[in-house]
Amino acid sequence: MDTNFREYLKLRHKPENVNVKHKTGLGVQDKIALFSTRIIGTMYAVYFFIVFLSGWILWQAYFANKPFDPFPFVFLLFLGNIVQLLLMPLIMVGQNLQGKHAEIRTEEEYRTTISSYEDIEQILLHLSEQDKLLEKQLELLNDLAKGLKSKAH
Repeated sequence: MDTNFREYLKLRHKPENVNVKHKTGLGVQDKIALFSTRIIGTMYAVYFFIVFLSGWILWQAYFANKPFDPFPFVFLLFLGNIVQLLLMPLIMVGQNLQGKHAEIRTEEEYRTTISSYEDIEQILLHLSEQDKLLEKQLELLNDLAKGLKSKAH
């Protein structure tokens, strides 16, 4: 291997694991936000809220002797608004962090694609040079074959 090729290999982009890169850049607040977003963004959270709301409505409408939150369930609406106010910023923070991760992943994919493109370019140039050498060798072989044929006659 010639030194130019070894230098080229040293300079080219080596792909990185963007998940590790992203996780090492996260602080405690970011980890909490991602964890919370992961939990809230599941169907289990949806099922929990459906069961909670249904249970509350059934409890207050049918099973409580003296309901403290009768229809139209104003206190339940108040609790729902508080949950929404807490979850909206949390979800936005989680989406921002996921967006940063997507940007890191996109940048890494771009750099890897450019590196692959440059590698392919190098390979094509090398193959082109080999084709030229093979054509010269073929010409020399043809000349030798013609020379041998002419001497044989």
